Parts: sequence; C-alpha cells; structure tokens
Amino acid sequence: MSLRERLIHLNSMRLWLTPGMGVKRHVLVAGVGMVILIGGAIAGLLWLFSGNRQVLSAPIEAVLVSDSWDRLGSWLSLLVILAGLATTVVAIQRLNRSLLSNWTSHPEDAAVVLHRRLLLARGPRIVAFGGGTGLSNLLRGLRNHTSNLTGVVTVSDDGGSSGRLRAAFDIPAPGDLTDCLAALSGNEQELGRLLGYRFHRGGELEGHTFGNLLITTLAEVEGDFGQALRALNTLLNLQGAVYPATSEPISLVVQKESAAWVAGESQARSVPGPIRSVGLRPEAPESLPEVIQATHEADLVVLGPGSLFTSTLPPLLIPRIRSTLHRVNVPIVYVTNIMTEAGETDGFNTFDHVEALHVHLGRYPDQVLVNTAIVDELRQEAYRSEGADVVRHDPEPFSKVGIRTVELDLLGAGTYAQHDSDRLAEKLIELSQEGRLHLHPSGAA
Repeated sequence: MSLRERLIHLNSMRLWLTPGMGVKRHVLVAGVGMVILIGGAIAGLLWLFSGNRQVLSAPIEAVLVSDSWDRLGSWLSLLVILAGLATTVVAIQRLNRSLLSNWTSHPEDAAVVLHRRLLLARGPRIVAFGGGTGLSNLLRGLRNHTSNLTGVVTVSDDGGSSGRLRAAFDIPAPGDLTDCLAALSGNEQELGRLLGYRFHRGGELEGHTFGNLLITTLAEVEGDFGQALRALNTLLNLQGAVYPATSEPISLVVQKESAAWVAGESQARSVPGPIRSVGLRPEAPESLPEVIQATHEADLVVLGPGSLFTSTLPPLLIPRIRSTLHRVNVPIVYVTNIMTEAGETDGFNTFDHVEALHVHLGRYPDQVLVNTAIVDELRQEAYRSEGADVVRHDPEPFSKVGIRTVELDLLGAGTYAQHDSDRLAEKLIELSQEGRLHLHPSGAA
C-alpha cells in the first residue's frame, strides 16, 4: 500500500468519529465500561493484597518521585492517550470491516459511503418539476448536495418507444422517467447505459429502450404505474426519488399562436410558430400522494429547465399539483431556458416564459434564474439552422411584478447550449438555504 493510499485509509478511519455517524456514543459507553472494568480490577488487587499493600504501592511511588517521571511524565501520558485513541479508532474500523465484509466487497470504504449518505440526508428538501434532458441534468447536479430530492416527471410523450408502449399497454409515457432514474443513481454511467439501451433488432423489440420496457414490465407486475415507480425507487437505491406527475395516461392538446389546435406532444411542433397554450386530456388526472407530500414538505420548488410547453408546464396543470403550489410557503424558482425552441417558444424572451407559467399555473414564480453567459457563435449558428435562438432577457418586466431575478453564468460546455448542472445546483442549494432562513429566522429547520 502506497503512502497516499495509507493516508486516504487513515482519513476514512477518522470518519467513524465524525458527528452524525452514531459511533462516538457507543465508543464512550465502551470507554466507560473499560474504566469500570479497570477500577474493579484495581479494587480486586487492593483487596487481595490488603495485608501487604506496600507490595503494590512501593513500585508506583518509586516511579512517581523519580527524576525521569518529572522530565518525561507529561510526554509519556500524552503518548499513552494517543496510543489509546489510535487503538480505539483502529478497533472500530476493524470491527465495522468485520461486520460489513459479508455485505460489501469493499468494507474499508464503508465509513466514506456512510458519512456521505449522512451528509446528503441533511441536505435541503427540493422538489423539481419537468422532463426531458433538462430535469435529468438538474437532478444530476443536485444529487451531489442532497439526497432529499424528488423529481416529478411529465408523462405525456406519445412518440417513439413511449408512444408505442402507451398504445399497447394504456400507461403513461415512461421515456423521461428513465433518464431521471439514472441521474439519481450512484452508478449513473452503468445504469444509464443499461436503461438507455435501445434495441436495434428483435422485431417488436426494435426501437424500444430497456428502461421503457423495465417500467412497463413493473407496471404490469404491480398492476399500477405509480406502484411500479415506487418499486423502482427502492430497487435502484436512488439518492432521492423519481415519480410520474400522474399514474394515468395523459395527452397534450396545444393551441398555436395562429389559433390552430394540435393534439399530441409529438405533433406540437408540426405546425410552425409558437405555442399559445397547452392543456391535458383528461383535464383532471390524479397525482401521486408522494408528490403532494414532498411538495408540502419542500424547502425549495424548482420548475424547469426544459421545453416550456411540453415538459415544464404539463405537471403543473394537474389540479392537485397546481393547488398545492398555490399553498406552499417556500420559494418557487423557475430556471429559464438558454435557447428558444422552434415550433414552441419562437421569439420568446425570459419574461414570455414566465408569463406562460403565470397563465397556466395561476401564479408567478418567486425567483427566476437567468443565464448571463454568451453562447458562442458556433453553437448559435447550429441552433439557428433549426429555427432557434438565444432567449433574450429584459429585467424591467420582472421588477414590475415583483419577481426576483438571479443572473449568473449557467452555460455548460459541449455541443448544446445547456445549463451547467454543477453551477446550477450550487445556486439552487444556496437559494434553498436562504428560504430556510426566511421561514425559520432562528436557523432551525
């Protein structure tokens, strides 16, 4: 084992004694027990030599009055204390390693894993509504700060693999759920590759992803789509939870700016021009109790980023979710998109997005996050070829309606103009803590 590995190993051993691990109290009890045991042993020796105690006291007295004790006594005492502490830490580490060796192949990492879990468990409670890559990207960043996450995913997609499974099994669309499940997994790369695997042969299997088939299978086994997601949250041991906005099959109906009506999410952009409004069919599907409870208990509610009319808004149209968002006493934050979307938000600026939220939800968000980084010309040109452009920002309309805007660099690297998940998560965590202090001036959560 190299010096670096030894130092990492020693640091992980130290974690057993950090606050919240639930170990120190047991160490203290064990220490008290040892003191009692030693006290009893000394009492027994004193009783045994009660007729000739100088046999015990004389050697001790000789040491205590010696010059060596005067010079080295303090250092010797400190050395004994440090040796005792080191022995205790090593004993705890080896005891836990022995106990955990039957459950994990790397028991030496147990302290690191448990310590991280406990830290994340103390994080803010955040509920995020949306779908597509926007929500999964958001959850991917937030999972590094808290495990009290709930992703509420739109399930109205009616194209591709999701559309075929909807038609065959009369279930909500599973597609966006699989990305969010992978995003909250500690093994995202492996799980994401598995859930996202798309069959390229096999007749009826061709075109389906494994994740969609897994959710569909669980829905058949459990007899309920919501119960299927509850089972998956447990089976995958996620750092949070992912739920569909509703366990009922729903479809979108959109009205374009031209007044034309279009049925189905997959057809929403088939008619050129921006969308004016969106609705659900059926109009009043039920939400899951876990979604409502998590929203009531949240420290922060996040809307977006993602396709405004086909990802962010659909969950907010569900009556119980909408009424809950009207009653919550925590900040509701909207993350504006960096680019417009052809056939959906053509020409929209940041306030146009927020005004659409207001029209459909019946209230404004409390705060709005706006990207200030300049999208490079290469990426802008690629989006323009698809009929999209940078979402422009004018702060004046926000101040008129009393919405706080938070402007910062949120642009991520890569081919697409997407949000940097880490920077976005850090800001949202900061806002959630501000919300906690606002609701609890004493600082108590």
